[in-house]
Amino acid sequence: MKSNIIMLLIVIILLFGCASKNENQTPGQSNLPNEIGPAQDQQVIDNEISQEEDNVLETEDQILGEQKEIEEEEIIVKPEEPKQQTPQPPEEDPIKEIFSYAKTKLTSYSYQYRDASGVQYNIYVKGSKMKIDYISEVKQIYLDTQKKTAEAYCISHSRCGKQTGKLADLDYSTTYIKTPVDWISDITEAKKIDEGFYLGKAGWTLETNIGEVIIDSKYGFIYSIKQKDKSYSFTNTAFNVVQDSDVNIPEYLIPK
Repeated sequence: MKSNIIMLLIVIILLFGCASKNENQTPGQSNLPNEIGPAQDQQVIDNEISQEEDNVLETEDQILGEQKEIEEEEIIVKPEEPKQQTPQPPEEDPIKEIFSYAKTKLTSYSYQYRDASGVQYNIYVKGSKMKIDYISEVKQIYLDTQKKTAEAYCISHSRCGKQTGKLADLDYSTTYIKTPVDWISDITEAKKIDEGFYLGKAGWTLETNIGEVIIDSKYGFIYSIKQKDKSYSFTNTAFNVVQDSDVNIPEYLIPK
């Protein structure tokens, strides 16, 4: 209670002091330079708050800048490793691929052939064995392309009579007849000029260094060769059906 009275007295003294001071001032004279009113007080506070906000924003910008620099230093940019490309095999020449079929898809074949003199043959090939069957004659020739041998036989009793059996040993180099598969190895240049069917079988027509060639596109077997002065034709073809008995000398004719 006593303290309250003291505080009241102090307030009264202050009020009287302020009143006395105002009476001593001349009219029009303001005490604003010496005293700060409520509005000025609020303005000062607002200025201080604004200054503090600016300081805070500046501090935040500094912190973010430093943090960004730290992050950039921590990020290690690794050079991009070159991608290893799987080497692709060279694109196969379709013509060469067809040529290869004669070795990879043909295990045996037979065909009919007429030579330049007009003589006709039925020829059978399987592996290293070959038989040349003379259509207009009774003899047959058996060849071994590995041993380089050629033997002439007459195998029909009704047609050969006492001559049934081996007739003679022949010279291999002059007896051997070049096959369509052999002709492929002579081709060093080839260009496709047409595609269609030959005697009912799919084939390509090629312009080559040995002439115009028609070749089976599935088995790589040559059907015909046309040159300036002559031509070769291989007909009545059959693939992979030749039997051992078609190319080997009959056992009953082999001398014991």
